[in-house]
Formats: sequence, structure tokens, C-alpha cells
Amino acid sequence: MNKYIIGLGCSWTQGEGGYPEHIWEQYNGRPQISLRGHCDYHIRHYEHENSWVNVLCRDHFPDYTPMNLGVKGIGNRAAIEQLYFCDRVDFDNSEVIIVLMLSGFERLDLPATYCDGDQLDDGYSNGDYRHYKWNTAWPHDSANLFWKAYAKELYSEKFVAVGQLLALLHLQDFCKTHNCKLIVANAFNQRNQGILEYLKEETKSLFDKFDWSTYLHNTTDYVAFVEKLVELDGIIPRDQWQSFHQAYFNRTWPAKYLTNCEGAHPTIDGYKVIAAELAKFIKYKNYA
Repeated sequence: MNKYIIGLGCSWTQGEGGYPEHIWEQYNGRPQISLRGHCDYHIRHYEHENSWVNVLCRDHFPDYTPMNLGVKGIGNRAAIEQLYFCDRVDFDNSEVIIVLMLSGFERLDLPATYCDGDQLDDGYSNGDYRHYKWNTAWPHDSANLFWKAYAKELYSEKFVAVGQLLALLHLQDFCKTHNCKLIVANAFNQRNQGILEYLKEETKSLFDKFDWSTYLHNTTDYVAFVEKLVELDGIIPRDQWQSFHQAYFNRTWPAKYLTNCEGAHPTIDGYKVIAAELAKFIKYKNYA
């Protein structure tokens, strides 16, 4: 029977930031900024190679095949619905572990108007749709009418939280239907009262319909992977990890575990840490 580990998420799953030294040198320490808005296909193979999805299989579970469905910029609804574009896995006749690396809660996803295939192999689909097939909004009052409408007409903490829970329940049902094992982890989301407390407060009884034993951070002393990587870098105190954006962006070169782009992403070493932590949880759950 074929075995797969499937990664769902945004840029933290696709592998953004996982570049070898010559790529950092080629773009003067700012590849993520230099390539924004431009085709990144020529460096995507580095992202996939060094992503936690690939490293998790390569270094920890070599009898599993990695399947990276992560897409830069998307939210959790799109991350989960990527499963329906995955044509290279026979879910009902394979052993599958699905890992959702939670993307930004505030991101609102819709399919893009133009999302036909672009002949660039994404590694998971039959090519009918391009890899970047989602139109994602942030709740910002900007010139982008989709973003403006979201910010002014739809956005609230309850709207966001309920949307996240519904997406998670959809993923849970997919896993039950196809007998897949599930893990959920948090890349960078922050809430003052804590992620689970926030979701429970805003979604009430809906919260209890999801199996939270699949949530990695019930077993860690950090609430998001970015907190773990900030601690390892030692650039700012761990108790100030929520201010990591500006601290890393001010650097002219990536740190050991996080990059210097806006928002910061794991480096090659950062993705290795994430993979090792996920491997511990997979073994704890007796999934593999």
C-alpha cells in the first residue's frame, strides 16, 4: 500500500524561505521581496525540497511519499480545499497522514476568476488548474475592492473564528471519509487569550465538534512554530515573540531559523526543526 504525508497550508507549507545560500546571494539577501508579484517557479523546487513536508518524509519517515499542497498567501479554507485538486493520491487505497499547518485566521479565500492550468507542474494535480488558483483577501480598507468589501461588510472576530472551525470540521470529515490520520499545527497565529481559548469563546459549542487531540500544541511549551524558531534564534526574547515581524524585517540577511522578509518564514534549518517536532507528534500519536 502506498503511504503519503500530505502538507496543507500557506507559504509556511509550500516552503517559502527554504533557499540555499546561492539564492540569498543572487537576490542580495531579499529573494522573497524581489520575487513578489513575479513568477517564482524557477525557485519553487528549492521550496519543496526544503519544506517541512519533504524533510518530514526524507529524514523521519522515508517509507512515506511527501505531497506538498501548500500555496503561498492562502488561508485555511483554501488550504483544506486543495485536497480536491490532489489527483496523484488514491486516498481510499493508501495510508495517508494529513498535516494542516494553520495559515492566517483572518484570510478569506475564493477561487480566482482565472485559474486554468499554466503548464507548470505543481506536483499534485492533473494540470487543469494552476498552482496559484486562489483569490485571498485580508480585512484591510485598500484599493482592492474584494479586500475593502471584506473589511467593511464581513469581517468580525466571530466571522473569522466560525469560518476557521467550519473549515476544520470539513477537514475532519474528509479524513473520516477516507480513513486519513490528521494533525493540526499553528504556524504563526496569535490571540491574547490563546488560540484554542479564542476559538472556543467565539464559536461556542461548535468548538467541541472538532477532535482537538490532533492539535500538536497541546503537547508543546510553545503555541506557534514561529515562537519556537524565535527562541532558537535568540534575536529577541522569547516572551516578545509576537513582535517578530519587524525584528526580522530589519535584518539585511536571514537569521539561522527565520528569514528577513516581511512576516518572516522558516529557513532550511527552520523547516528541519518543524519537521522534527511534527515527527515527535506523529510517533506520540502512533500514526507511523
